Amino acid sequence: MRLPVLATLLTAGLSLTPLFAQKKVILDTDPSFDPDDAGCMAMLHAIATNDEIEILAVMNCTDFHESPISIGAINQFYHRKAIPVGDYKRYGKKPSPETNYDYGIANDYPGPYSRSEDVPEAYRLYREILASQPDKSVTIIAIGTLHNLEELLQSAGDSYSPLDGKSLVERKVAQVVTMGGNFINHSGFDRTNWGGSNELCDDSRTWACLNEQRNALTRYVIEHCRAPFIASGWENGNGNFNGAQQGNVISGQRLKELESDHIVRRSYEMHFASRGGSDRIERHSNDQCALLYAVKGATSYYTEYIDGEIELTKEGACQWTRTSGGNQGYIAKRMPDQQLAKVIEDLMLLPPMAPDRSPPSAPGQLASAVRDSRVDLTWKPARDDTPGSWVSGYNVYRNGHQIGRASGTQFFDYEAVDGSHTYEVSAINVNGIEGERVALQVRLN
Repeated sequence: MRLPVLATLLTAGLSLTPLFAQKKVILDTDPSFDPDDAGCMAMLHAIATNDEIEILAVMNCTDFHESPISIGAINQFYHRKAIPVGDYKRYGKKPSPETNYDYGIANDYPGPYSRSEDVPEAYRLYREILASQPDKSVTIIAIGTLHNLEELLQSAGDSYSPLDGKSLVERKVAQVVTMGGNFINHSGFDRTNWGGSNELCDDSRTWACLNEQRNALTRYVIEHCRAPFIASGWENGNGNFNGAQQGNVISGQRLKELESDHIVRRSYEMHFASRGGSDRIERHSNDQCALLYAVKGATSYYTEYIDGEIELTKEGACQWTRTSGGNQGYIAKRMPDQQLAKVIEDLMLLPPMAPDRSPPSAPGQLASAVRDSRVDLTWKPARDDTPGSWVSGYNVYRNGHQIGRASGTQFFDYEAVDGSHTYEVSAINVNGIEGERVALQVRLN
């Protein structure tokens, strides 16, 4: 499989990264109305095909039933249907408007989920995955609101880890990169993701108005996240908003070069059709700018201001100050807008890799501990050596019947009865291909 992948990437003119440089990422996103979230997933899958990253999970933070379903459909379109998906559950879930692209994707494309109720809770999935990862190894990319991160940071220790959310993030997360804020000249008023500001609000821009609940949770995350926290402000992708004269990074029109049923092209077309036409499907690239930095780093794209502290006020004003030992900051565009847009579109246009049909290795050192009537299983990670593929989870069996799927290297069986049981664990790759099972005999009482 390696030769076709390399040939595709070389044809696209994208540089290759050595296999050992893979970065582990979790995307936290809000697919619903703006299609740049689908564009970001296209970029993420392209970079994964380049073998630079492993996508550990994709989390949804919207209040729509169809949003997490659409995430699963996009993963499946890229032949990675087994990537775990998490969902924010504290909202009162509601149907997505039929004009939203997540509604169209959820209903028109196959995926691993048909109901949002079947998608696990995001903060719990965060905890399960982070607990099994090496220290300082995971990059979280938040291109939607920070509801899931707030809930993760507020979480208590559990079976997966005795650490509370703040300590777990501090230990396991290398960096949190978020799209939000406004850092023109180190300060400015925010809109949308971080809660907005009435300074930017008028009758035509109600979406930019201050949202006190969103502002409060964002301030909580900024003040309590102990991992490095870096923002890509809206001035990077949509820099001319409100007369700021920072330039716009406009992408999306080249998606018309893809097949008419391509899931990302259709996402953009559905969005623009809801606004009166779909011939022009280009728009600002706020989310893509943040994701590009999170995965590729500053390189020639951005200038970093990352050795300080961010303050977000109740009024929606952002302020960054350089401080001794500070690990918060923001990025500013360095590459010209059109060149940055081309980098983004080149990634969005890369085709899906061929599905990986080779099984991963078996997990190692399966072990158990019995606690009252609960059986705790642990094991060493399996491997998938196919470029562009990786182990996305583990199937767990008791006496020949599957009882669950783990997204880390732990599983807790609360339903075992007294007697002898045969447990088996197998790895699955991102395409859902299962590897060899390893077995362990466990006796209760």
